[in-house]
Amino acid sequence: MRSLTEKQRSVLNFIEKEIRLKKQPPTIKEVARHIGSENTRSGLTHLEALIRKGYLERSPGQARSIRLTGAALTLFHDPADGQREIPCLAGCPPSGGAPVFLPVPPVYFTDPPDYALKVGSGRSLPEAGIQEGDILFVQKIPGRGREGIIIFRDPSTGELLPGFLARRKDRFLLRSPISEPVEQEIRKSDIPSLIQGRVVAIFRSVLGPRIPSDLLPGPKEP
Repeated sequence: MRSLTEKQRSVLNFIEKEIRLKKQPPTIKEVARHIGSENTRSGLTHLEALIRKGYLERSPGQARSIRLTGAALTLFHDPADGQREIPCLAGCPPSGGAPVFLPVPPVYFTDPPDYALKVGSGRSLPEAGIQEGDILFVQKIPGRGREGIIIFRDPSTGELLPGFLARRKDRFLLRSPISEPVEQEIRKSDIPSLIQGRVVAIFRSVLGPRIPSDLLPGPKEP
């Protein structure tokens, strides 16, 4: 991961603190004010640098859409506290309109995830071992042809969905829970915008759909 300048680290620290304490990311203007500027462009310039270096993600045109990547979360994780918080982007119960974060012991991951989602009704993919109610932990990846269990964004609805990407010579086949037929060929040029990450862990409850306490590993209250 590329190194940060002193000001970039200050901006990243500010964003992490805002998310941790206020449960929502700052606006671009708030980032600009943090570095002593009233010019929104100044804040955007630093955000773009952190995005290029792999520490942030952002959805252009959406307010408060700044997200810390797994690499950024690793910088702030203290091994003594025994867990990290991963944002759940889909399917998790709302918390007064605030983003939902799932506490997860880092020991369970070889690759640090960037976000999670819960598999909703009609979105299971038995062929890939994914069932309704599963919590999928996802690592953002470059938009190349990575085979295996992935998360893709449905072009028609914008919904994040589980899928299975397979390569057959120069062809890419996507197995999806919503498409007919189930397996469809996709163009290589569409992969960067379609694929949103690869699944690095699947957590499944044997007690029911409650989250996060019953779905995630770790000690449970008696």
